[in-house]
Amino acid sequence: MTRTTSHVVDVPRRSLLERAILWSEALLATTAYLGAIGLISGRLDLGRAVGLLPLGSLLLAGLALAVVNGLIPTVVLLAALRGHRWAEVGHLVVGLALVTWLLVQVAVLGPPFSPLQGIYLAWGWIIAALAVRLAERRRKTDGRSP
Repeated sequence: MTRTTSHVVDVPRRSLLERAILWSEALLATTAYLGAIGLISGRLDLGRAVGLLPLGSLLLAGLALAVVNGLIPTVVLLAALRGHRWAEVGHLVVGLALVTWLLVQVAVLGPPFSPLQGIYLAWGWIIAALAVRLAERRRKTDGRSP
């Protein structure tokens, strides 16, 4: 006689706001990892900008990209999926880290500017704004005052 068991996982229903943040972080991490692979492998051509990188190293640039915009969003995303309360602050950190990354990138590399830089800069501000909105919403539902 074969016995089968059914495992039902209770998945919390996430709001549209939460899903937007989680998907934004997942996509950000994915593109960061791909960009890091491109930099480290040399397949991503930075042209003259390579000489402007700290220590002129594509390896260091790729590792920094993977950590700041890949690993941090991944850790926060996983923490949020597991229900850790600190993920709420983590979402804000992800957004502000992306904004800071772009501002430093523009300061170090200078013109010409890429439309992608503008897109990622806006993306960082959007993640940060969504994080603030999510925190406000949670405070209201938890009965906490600001």
